[in-house]
Amino acid sequence: MAEALLQEKGFNGFSYAHIASELGVKNAAIHYHFPTKEALGCEVVKRYRDRFQLWINNARVKDLSSEKKLDWFFSIYTDMRADKGKVCLVGSMETEFNSIPEALQIEVGSLHKELLKWLEATLSEGRDAGVFNFNGEPANKAALILSSLQGALQMARALGTKKFRDVVEQHKLDLLA
Repeated sequence: MAEALLQEKGFNGFSYAHIASELGVKNAAIHYHFPTKEALGCEVVKRYRDRFQLWINNARVKDLSSEKKLDWFFSIYTDMRADKGKVCLVGSMETEFNSIPEALQIEVGSLHKELLKWLEATLSEGRDAGVFNFNGEPANKAALILSSLQGALQMARALGTKKFRDVVEQHKLDLLA
């Protein structure tokens, strides 16, 4: 519930009352498990980080070709768009980065670094195998792709899912050229 609210409204756009209302419990029940909203936000990001690590270390993902790994990565963002216009958890938090608590900033930064590291390695692997073709460093291409996906999710809120899918397809065309 908190993850969905973070993706839909951002950290500063929801309260414990929103969660309690959705779950049909009192605010105190949420406070019992998460004494502060910062603690709740950090736990959501940690859970997302853990899930991402499970995904990338899963043999089904590890053994994919570079092209299929990239498709899998894009599908994470496509699934967000299909789910009522949510945005990337990292992108949501980075939009309000200067106003979120420091511990949450650290968690968000760590998640972002993990996403970039995996994407950089996948791009590098694909270029070494002759599957991907791009100019510049894999780290810079990874940053361009991730920031583009985050922006495309936000843009799709106003322009619709097709615009987001067009961005994903353009990345594929650019890499496979």
